[in-house]
Amino acid sequence: MQKTILSTADVARLFNVTETTVKRWADDGMLRCLRTPGGHRKFEMKHVIEFINEHHYEPTGTLTLDVGDGMATRIQAAVLSKDFGALAEVFVEKALSTGRPDMFGYLSYLYQHNFTLWEICDLVVAPGMWEIGSRWEKGSLGINHEHRASYETLDALAKLQSQIAIKPPIGKSLVCASLGGDMHEIGLRCASYIFESEGWGVHYLGAMIPHSSVITAIQEVKPVVVCLSLTGSGVSKVIRNELSEVVAAAHRVQAQVIVGGQGVATHGIDETQCDASYDSAHDLFKHIAELGRTKRKTDSKAALNHPHERKP
Repeated sequence: MQKTILSTADVARLFNVTETTVKRWADDGMLRCLRTPGGHRKFEMKHVIEFINEHHYEPTGTLTLDVGDGMATRIQAAVLSKDFGALAEVFVEKALSTGRPDMFGYLSYLYQHNFTLWEICDLVVAPGMWEIGSRWEKGSLGINHEHRASYETLDALAKLQSQIAIKPPIGKSLVCASLGGDMHEIGLRCASYIFESEGWGVHYLGAMIPHSSVITAIQEVKPVVVCLSLTGSGVSKVIRNELSEVVAAAHRVQAQVIVGGQGVATHGIDETQCDASYDSAHDLFKHIAELGRTKRKTDSKAALNHPHERKP
């Protein structure tokens, strides 16, 4: 597994600097570190990412990978060149491996090299899962392969959560859920982590949650935003009715409803039925940044007439 606690030598290799420079960064308080009982400096991945963001030091080297990883050379070359096509191919191979894929090690390696969460979600995980789903539809993969790939990805994302650099709390809350008995939650998990990294308080309900329970959560939490995921399952009329009820409940507490996933188009969801819809984590990230700067509406009438936005 790719380590998430880095040594001074690891950080020096990542930035192509000397170990003396890394020690100076740590001693000057620029780069947070832990000290072992023996006095050695150790660095958590999230603190390295904070250092990158605060001081604008871009990694120009690559960390070493487990010698047992037969794709190590390919991964390192793709990371240096930002070759997302190659990185997505590696994702597919790891997800479909009959051995232990260590998907967490792979995603954390990308994050350590300053690949943003939205880049990992949009340009590695999404095309990788799309390829796996396409192979399953064509009959070249069994449903067991698709389910295992989904499980390994969700497990990896859950482990990655503890390594994410999180901005100070902004005092805004979010409810995340999949709608319509939806079993797929990779996109929703990605969205929740992007919100969390921006300082939001996330109430994650996950998949297979009745819409009535989503409404109850909205009434209890009174969030600023309700983020829903639709991947295409269920009967469109039922989904649209459930969405309408959730939107009405959200608007009663002056919350905005945003919807994402392939099911948005499948069920004919448009700007008249939600406040915003998104096809990518990148567009969602930009919207989150804007929401973080916007004061909450206190006029319920204004909330009900919230201007709609639709991303292509």
